[in-house]
Amino acid sequence: MWIQNIAYTDVKNGYHYDAGPNSMMINIVDPGMEFPQSLYKFKEVHRFEFLDIESDGLTNLGDGEMTDMSEFAITDDQAKELVKLLKHALDNKMNVVVSCVAGVCRSGAVAEVGTMIGFEDTETFRSPNLLVKHKMMKELGLTYNEDEKHSINGKPLDEDWIDNNEKIFILANNRRKYRVLTGK
Repeated sequence: MWIQNIAYTDVKNGYHYDAGPNSMMINIVDPGMEFPQSLYKFKEVHRFEFLDIESDGLTNLGDGEMTDMSEFAITDDQAKELVKLLKHALDNKMNVVVSCVAGVCRSGAVAEVGTMIGFEDTETFRSPNLLVKHKMMKELGLTYNEDEKHSINGKPLDEDWIDNNEKIFILANNRRKYRVLTGK
């Protein structure tokens, strides 16, 4: 069984591995956003709404000011449900496709935790949201470093971002490098 993280538009366009009939789709969208309609049929589809918010809850909404959006971050209950779904998928030998808006951070966190518990890594570009990753690891009883640096597919970044604007540029630059190295 494998797990793959993908972008919102990839769900609608079917740009992911063929998950087969015994498969699970997990969609993560921003609150109030429509869920994507999948091009392909999945045995199970599960939906979550939360923002790509890190532990401090602060985000830049584009106006240069940091705004507290922590009320829209992943909850402990959502992390518990995500862990429950991954365990269910493993127990039932299901391939899992996880989507979020960009297909990198929130879905990347779910995919990374999925590989920790036994799913095959599809090596799709990911930079896990650390709040999502840590809440899921806590639910699993796994230890983690509170000061963990952001990473690309498990390798710590040379430079970390200080706000969402930097995050976009740093991840875009690293994604280009990843495509050159891997052809993906």
